[in-house]
Amino acid sequence: KRIYSLSRDGDSFTSFEKHITNWNAKFGDSSTLLVVKTTKGEIIGGYADAIATSSPRPGTARSCLFRAEKDGKVTVYDGKQNSLGAFFEGSPHRMKSGGLEGSSKKILLDSTRRIIAFGGGLGMKSGDGFGLCLEDGFSRGTTARCEAFCNEPLVDGNGGVFDVLDVEVYGFVFGRF
Repeated sequence: KRIYSLSRDGDSFTSFEKHITNWNAKFGDSSTLLVVKTTKGEIIGGYADAIATSSPRPGTARSCLFRAEKDGKVTVYDGKQNSLGAFFEGSPHRMKSGGLEGSSKKILLDSTRRIIAFGGGLGMKSGDGFGLCLEDGFSRGTTARCEAFCNEPLVDGNGGVFDVLDVEVYGFVFGRF
């Protein structure tokens, strides 16, 4: 189910947080998919097997970042584990693995700083950062190399900075009908 849509629900971080909180109250920890469309038409995002909350959440082997390629394939960056094959079964995809032991697959929804961020690293070497980060208002985001997901920036050019056209979050509830 679509939990949040920038075009439907507005560009307020408070509105976003309210929709996520309501979903979490109703269904508890469930998987979510964040999908971002940039003004250049790029489709990027992240999957987490636990919904984002105001507290940093450790990601698991089922957390990943992705990028839709121009050839229609999806490149999935999941760090050390290759456990998402079944999730994308039947879809053309490429898996990128690597990740460093101890790097953080943190999923962060920070209401104080008004950001949503995926990933982190060990000491954040020069050029490293969050794998994906959206800021208040959802008009701009950043993407960088991230040890946790072993990804390259998810967008081309502009130092990993991108303008946002749309953001949607989908929730998945398994075993409930």
